[in-house]
Amino acid sequence: MGLIFLCELGLFLLCTLLCTGHGQDAVLTIKPSSSIFFIGETVIFTCDMKEGLHTDWNYKLNKNDRELIDYNPNKSYRMQIKSTLHSGKYHCSGYRTSSYSTKNSNTISITVLAGKPRATLTPGSTIIPVGGSVTLTCSVGSSAGWKYEWFRRDPNTEVLIRTDDQPNRVIRVSEGGIYRCRGRRGNPVYYTDKSDDVTIEITFSNKVVVKGRPSWPQIFSGETISLTCEVQEGGETTEWEYRWRGPNQTTQWTHNNYWIFNVSESSSGDYMCKSRRRDDSYSSTEWSEAFNLSVSTGKPRATLTPGSTIIPVGGSVTLTCSVGSSADWKYEWFRRDQNTDVKIRTDDQQNRVIRVSQGGIYRCRGRRGNPDYYTDKSDDVTIEITFSNKVVVKGRPSWPQIFSGETISLTCEVQEGGETTEWEYRWRGPNQTTQWTQNNYWIFNVSESSSGDYMCKSRRRDDSYSSTEWSEAFNLSASNAVLTVEPSSTIFIGETVSFKCEVKEGEHTDWEYKIIMDGREIFNSNTNKGLRLKVASTPQSGKYSCSAHRKSSQNTKNSNTVSVTVKAGKPRATLTPGSTIIPVGGSVTLTCSVGSSAGWKYEWFRRDQNTDVKIGTDDQQNRVIRVSHGGLYCCRGRRGNPDYYTDKSDDVTIEITFSNKVVVKGRPSWPQIFSGETISLTCEVQEGGETTEWEYRWRGPNQTTQWTHNNYWIFNVSESSSGDYMCKSRRRDDSYSSTEWSEAFNLSASTVPRTGNSSFPALLIVGLICGLLLILLLLLCRFIQSKDSCFASTNQTINHTINQDEARDSQHASPHQGDACLYESVKDHDDTDNVESGDVTYSLIEFKNITQKDDSLLYAEVSHKRAKAKRNKEKSASAAAEEVTYSEVKSQPALDYSLLYAEVSHNRAKVKIL
Repeated sequence: MGLIFLCELGLFLLCTLLCTGHGQDAVLTIKPSSSIFFIGETVIFTCDMKEGLHTDWNYKLNKNDRELIDYNPNKSYRMQIKSTLHSGKYHCSGYRTSSYSTKNSNTISITVLAGKPRATLTPGSTIIPVGGSVTLTCSVGSSAGWKYEWFRRDPNTEVLIRTDDQPNRVIRVSEGGIYRCRGRRGNPVYYTDKSDDVTIEITFSNKVVVKGRPSWPQIFSGETISLTCEVQEGGETTEWEYRWRGPNQTTQWTHNNYWIFNVSESSSGDYMCKSRRRDDSYSSTEWSEAFNLSVSTGKPRATLTPGSTIIPVGGSVTLTCSVGSSADWKYEWFRRDQNTDVKIRTDDQQNRVIRVSQGGIYRCRGRRGNPDYYTDKSDDVTIEITFSNKVVVKGRPSWPQIFSGETISLTCEVQEGGETTEWEYRWRGPNQTTQWTQNNYWIFNVSESSSGDYMCKSRRRDDSYSSTEWSEAFNLSASNAVLTVEPSSTIFIGETVSFKCEVKEGEHTDWEYKIIMDGREIFNSNTNKGLRLKVASTPQSGKYSCSAHRKSSQNTKNSNTVSVTVKAGKPRATLTPGSTIIPVGGSVTLTCSVGSSAGWKYEWFRRDQNTDVKIGTDDQQNRVIRVSHGGLYCCRGRRGNPDYYTDKSDDVTIEITFSNKVVVKGRPSWPQIFSGETISLTCEVQEGGETTEWEYRWRGPNQTTQWTHNNYWIFNVSESSSGDYMCKSRRRDDSYSSTEWSEAFNLSASTVPRTGNSSFPALLIVGLICGLLLILLLLLCRFIQSKDSCFASTNQTINHTINQDEARDSQHASPHQGDACLYESVKDHDDTDNVESGDVTYSLIEFKNITQKDDSLLYAEVSHKRAKAKRNKEKSASAAAEEVTYSEVKSQPALDYSLLYAEVSHNRAKVKIL
């Protein structure tokens, strides 16, 4: 019996723990339902023991763990808040006289705020579209339990438009006006202050447009502009009021449909207007589209552009005035006479272009707007009149060739009438233009910079704005000695260099020449102009010049300076191919060069059977050639007299591409290859050709192979093997012809997936132990039942605790209620074919770890199943059924969350623990 009692007690405690909850304590509630209150409100506390019809309770209210109201039969207490001292933590206690039991309630914190709250009205929009509505939302800070009253002012009277017992915090309105709201709550009712006004306007369909006068695309600071608001699609001007919005302000409603102001730098921006009928303050049009005003800073300056500054004889010239890209300007014109600007023309026409036939200094300015706005005046433009006299420049001496250091005198002669004393003269040379002078000559020493054209013009001394045209050019050529170095200023040891000193002699032959190196004379001759030297060592580098001395005139001319650099070692040519692959039927270019030195001619070679064969050489600078044959090419440079040769360039291999196509195939052809597997790539030549005739070359992401007879490439795959693989082929008897590279074969090497770790073993062990203990407990009861009918009283208690319907179901578990155990009625809900009898207990535990990056899932299922024994007339009812136990553990990649799920099924009662 003791063992039976322990079994009953264990089952009772287990079922009580799994299937029942704790009894609830008392509950304290308040009205209004809020944690924030204001001075003047009334709060009702209600203490509920949750005891149904039991009424023999007394109630006590506590504040901050101190008694506020002693035990009494009233479960509700009304308290008017008079100060912030009512803030605190409240709870209640109950005492039941019949059972001497007590209960304590939950705690409610109350915060009392000083001052009266103000409601806040928030509109979804302040503009109601045509035929639409907007929402209005009322709130009282963070406090709760409020109902709201809504008001609309029309026009100066406030009307209550809505109030009810619902928490109507949000309403929808379709009528314009001024709206306010306030909150109310409690019993007696407590009201907040009303919210601030919110004006709601209705938009009607009339459209408004802003127009600017003047309508210039560019406005300058200081100008005046007038903006007009026009109502379209019906409506008289007298019926409307207008409102303006600019970048710096929004105006009040006005009867004027215009806005006039002086423009400043801060005026730039968008301007809009709206309109409303004068008899309806809460309906208006939408804002117009923006009128953009762009204000340019600073005062503009007019620009005067002459068609010509010279008025031909009997003719005239045009003058054009403008003010940037702005428009609508009218212009005023001025001509200076004796240092005074005289206005020569102004009118209301856009006289942007005028024609003048009088010489003088001219200026202009622009004006526009009302009142007039003026630009700054333009820069001066001098206009001169040309008269018919002709001028000629003559030079003394009149030698066709003038040398540096000689002196020349140029004279300006006025022809066709006029006395010299009446004229002034002006000169223009290659480097300067002189001022007006009374001298008709110009004397100067000739230098290298004196070469060029010289002209003069003349004017009468009593007329500053009339002159002749410029004379025909007098060309002055200032000769000098010239040193030339051949073949180049950069030479190599072993080359021969020639220095030549030249002077444009004309008929003069009495010259002697000197060649100078770094200020030291190295050559002197009165017959030979040059010197030829063979470079033997680098010290011959230096700065070279020459001089020529003319005996008859004792004139000496010095040449330019040439820096000569001598380099040690023999230079090597460089061959640069335009491409190393010749397409089918095509050719490629080859370029030969020898550093930065010049004067080279080139020789070209192609290797045939290990012998370089010269394929091209001439006296031209054949630096670039075109070839259409494959092979090894090289080049070298030569120059000088006698010839000097560079070393040959490095070989460049040129290949011809033929039309056969190659394809890469892979074995195995799995779409996914893992590190450690072996792959074989095969290069197949298509469109003719036997495999034995070909050689192959491979290119992968990490290397390019040499040519080989094997058309396959076998290797172990690793993570670095991912990438594109290509091959090409060539005939074995032709090293300079090959196919193009094949299309890429892409290899994607994947790493073998790894099983992640989990931190759930402890949970798994706990679940397994709990399941096994439950199984052992059930088996123990089964064993006892076979002897003592399994304690019917306990069966009733457990059945009542788990499910009141269980007693009805258990009656069908066995033909003999007195002898059969309750647990014989437990059925496996997965077995629908054989439902005679059986016991099943299974546990499913699934755990997912969110802390591991590589995600793993360990899923374990342990099922203990007791095989069902078929009952028949030949076998005893107490025959033992076959027992089967199996366990399955699976590993899967983890997800991003954890789940512990257990299900225990006993008969038809289920308990799920999540």
